[in-house]
Amino acid sequence: MKIFKKWWFWLIAIIVVVAMASGGGEEETATKVDGEASKASKASKASEASATEKKQDEKAAPAKEEFAVGEKVQLEDNVLTVTKVEKSPGSEFDQPKDGHEYVIVTVEIENAGDENISYNPFDFKMSNSQGQIVDQAFTTVDTNTALQSGELAPGGKVSGTISFEQPAGDAGLQLQYNPSFWSDKTIKVNLH
Repeated sequence: MKIFKKWWFWLIAIIVVVAMASGGGEEETATKVDGEASKASKASKASEASATEKKQDEKAAPAKEEFAVGEKVQLEDNVLTVTKVEKSPGSEFDQPKDGHEYVIVTVEIENAGDENISYNPFDFKMSNSQGQIVDQAFTTVDTNTALQSGELAPGGKVSGTISFEQPAGDAGLQLQYNPSFWSDKTIKVNLH
């Protein structure tokens, strides 16, 4: 039987098309909100937008490749600060694999732009000295402080923790933050 005759194939195709259409048009959506403005106002906003785009292009790529705990790093409208790094052997009911530990990273995200931005713990990954890049661990060690997902208004801030399972005592840990699914630009923070 051909795969394109299966109902689930078409469901996945529709989801992918909708995700691509909604994720790629953030600036376009913001422009539509201001659709009632006068022509003079539109021209003024267009010149402001091109100046803003230049500034964003300048600040989009951080000058340094890697950063340290405590440094504020801006990528587009997202400002990230890793404020604390803790390690945990787990709890009585929730333990990492043998030879591993939980690395709990406290992050703060700020919106430095003038439009809402979204945040999500799945925007973060962690690499180790063995070259492995892993997603967050599903654990209960940081249940009360875990970063949730949501949106930040302009000037808004959120803080929370993200846990990763890594080899115990690894000195080459690096947090990687990519706030945009459509971009390959990443903030890298060395955790040693």
